[in-house]
Amino acid sequence: MKIKILIPFICLFIISVNGSAQVKKVYAYKQASIPGIIPASDENDIKEKNGAKKTERKQNYNYWFYLSIPKTEKITVTGLWIDGKQYDLKSETVTNLPVKKIVFTGLEKNDTTIMMPATSNKVLLVYPAAEKPGDSKYVLNFARSNELVIRYTSKGKTHYTTIKKIKELTPDVRQ
Repeated sequence: MKIKILIPFICLFIISVNGSAQVKKVYAYKQASIPGIIPASDENDIKEKNGAKKTERKQNYNYWFYLSIPKTEKITVTGLWIDGKQYDLKSETVTNLPVKKIVFTGLEKNDTTIMMPATSNKVLLVYPAAEKPGDSKYVLNFARSNELVIRYTSKGKTHYTTIKKIKELTPDVRQ
């Protein structure tokens, strides 16, 4: 009688272990890029002198996305969306853990952030390259409510992982 009760639980456990997505945790960061000295006689000033409206500069960010996956698993990241826009991506395996980022504040003491703590899992660093046209309306549902959407394949199946809000680091102050 006890065996009959345990069989469904064992089956559910096996299905949940084998059918689950393989990314264990995602650490997502962005850092505003502060431009250097902007020349006074740039294109905007010339247009403004001729009566055209001055265009706003778009804030640029540097992004780092760390994916923690079991050492025995193989995944391939196939898609990356930030704020609803799709990007080509680059990825590399990280072996030197923990990953620390020193933020130059311009003050006497700089900030240090541990971007990826030491782990026994395999770690992939994923970051955006050029923006590209979107290819999936299915992802747009994720992108509406999440700042970051990552698509990957594992064992021939497509999975998605999302982050509601990417952690923003203080911009570097360089001299």
